[in-house]
Amino acid sequence: MLRSQICQFFVKEDVRACRLAVAVSGGVDSTALLLALAELRPDGFELVAAHVNHHLRGADSDADEGFLRDLCARLGIPMRVADGTLDPGRVQARGIEAAAREIRYARLSAIRDEEGAAYVATAHQKNDQAETVLMRLLTGSGLAGLRGIHPIREDGVIRPLLNVTRAEIEGYLREQNVIARLDRSNDDPRFLRNRVRFFLRDLDATDNLARIAGEARAQWPLFERAIDEAERAGVTVLEHETRFERWPAEEWLRASLLHRHIRRLDPRARDFDATRIAAEAGSIRRMSVTKHLEIVRKGDALILRRPPEPAEDFELDLHENTPAYIPTLGTTMHLLRAAPSALRPGRQPIQLPNDGGTFTVRNRRKGDRFQPLGLQTPKKLKDFLIDRKIDADVRDRLPLLVWNGEIVWVAGVEVSERFKVTGTAGVLYEVWTDDRDQAGLQR
Repeated sequence: MLRSQICQFFVKEDVRACRLAVAVSGGVDSTALLLALAELRPDGFELVAAHVNHHLRGADSDADEGFLRDLCARLGIPMRVADGTLDPGRVQARGIEAAAREIRYARLSAIRDEEGAAYVATAHQKNDQAETVLMRLLTGSGLAGLRGIHPIREDGVIRPLLNVTRAEIEGYLREQNVIARLDRSNDDPRFLRNRVRFFLRDLDATDNLARIAGEARAQWPLFERAIDEAERAGVTVLEHETRFERWPAEEWLRASLLHRHIRRLDPRARDFDATRIAAEAGSIRRMSVTKHLEIVRKGDALILRRPPEPAEDFELDLHENTPAYIPTLGTTMHLLRAAPSALRPGRQPIQLPNDGGTFTVRNRRKGDRFQPLGLQTPKKLKDFLIDRKIDADVRDRLPLLVWNGEIVWVAGVEVSERFKVTGTAGVLYEVWTDDRDQAGLQR
């Protein structure tokens, strides 16, 4: 029976006889998939079993691998084992499930390519599909998320058991007289999917939820045309960011646009609530969207992007007639002595009380104070930049002209009240920046 259902899948998805890398863990689903695909070898399918050992369960993980080696030897199927040890930093950043999933698919794809296989076949089945749909309903993924697990992914992963229930799979293994391995982490309630699985056992809703996924995929082209039109009307798509210059009126359309571009910029992002983000984004200046993306307001536009990397601290001496190039910014600052009658537009005039002291150019430091124009006393530089609506990601990249430890000019923003030109006695200079490098070439 399992063989016929897999054949139906291959006919529907137009998968011809080829070489398959079969992802196997030793559990019920993947063991059944391997056994059923082995029955198709007379029809021209070639198989290689692909196992990624994450070593998360000690001796049990090694026993899973041993079980698979014995099974593959009995079936006459070559087996490839890849090390899936998790990087602690990645686990901390993304969680253990996401980190394991990322490395697993990377290793499986590598095995597929090395073995000359056309696809990686995984054992996701109908119960997994129902769980996924319910999880996405709970986490607010919107219409796009209701499509659930795709039968074929763009990266060459196929799911031949997607229309087969767990009960059917277990019955097939009993017929084959095979006892698969048990992964006790599948019963750990700390994981959302496990809690959803327990809940669905009592609902008897697997077929209905899986049907929703199929209907959503079938109708998705209609929705996608509407999303495409909204995108053309008010979205600028750049390589590393998306600018939403005009929001559609429909809430579902806003959420779908966001979902599309979150997945474009952060393909591994999961369990984000696109509907909530779309509802709140119109009233915020900055919001975290996923672990790797944020949405910020700039004027009337909302920009979805990766948060900029903090600028490295820099500090350079600046001398009259000797430009200071700032590699971190790709910017050069110039300083020239000036006469009142020779001040030129596009350059910031400053007036010093005397002719002594030293100039430096640097970015801001904790505790910096600055005296804005019109104020009699200095204030925190951070508060000044907030008052001037300077974006947070720009503040660390602003060059500051400093004389004898005092901020004279916040480049491109404002000169200090203490150093503005008054026409009374003092020493005049002009200062400006441009995007020329050390060789004087325009950048």
